[in-house]
Amino acid sequence: MISPPSREMLRAGPRRPFRSGRNRTKADIFLWEERGSRLAIKDYAARPAWIRMTLGRYLVGRECAAYQRLRGIPGVPPWAGRIDSCAFAVEFVEGADLSRVRRGEIQARFFDRLLDLLAAVHRAGVAQGDLHHRDVIVGPSGDPFLVDFSTAIFLGRRTGRLHRRLFETACASDRRAALKLKARYVPEALTVEEKQVLDHPPAWYRLGKAVRRLLFGMRRDRGRPAPH
Repeated sequence: MISPPSREMLRAGPRRPFRSGRNRTKADIFLWEERGSRLAIKDYAARPAWIRMTLGRYLVGRECAAYQRLRGIPGVPPWAGRIDSCAFAVEFVEGADLSRVRRGEIQARFFDRLLDLLAAVHRAGVAQGDLHHRDVIVGPSGDPFLVDFSTAIFLGRRTGRLHRRLFETACASDRRAALKLKARYVPEALTVEEKQVLDHPPAWYRLGKAVRRLLFGMRRDRGRPAPH
């Protein structure tokens, strides 16, 4: 594993755009290659200053803490180091995220391994917190990899009861998200117990869906012409 490049090296060096941030609050991802090693660099430097100095700095610190805590867990890209307040690097994982995979191209055991990977991450005191298909990569050997821990929730030794409850809820959200992905790609492989989980969403999930519908409904209404 090579050390991450400095900011000066990033500006001048052979970085290759890999994925642009979907909006002004999202980081850009670059591929850095040196001496046969490859790093994925997550960088908020191109975002507006008020994003870089607040949200960007906070999320970079959070992800670095998550990757360091998860060192040695197969399925989590090894952390290479922090570049500055706006960027960090992890080992690049060859493969495609699930947003680029079609139904029929992936087998049920992939999602069993994904659930096992999430269990290992949770045992290390980290919950991903907002798992979706772009956070799951199908690695070169067909095994799952987890990326993007910007919304991670941590469990510490002196965590209070309320925070522990929040962590447990985030873990349950991760597992539910993994089962929803399994239902999307290999619905026939869902067990009776897994179907029960998906058919009976917990109260926190129903509340979140209701709030989201309300917020997005308000946005749609704002964009509609006023009735005459």
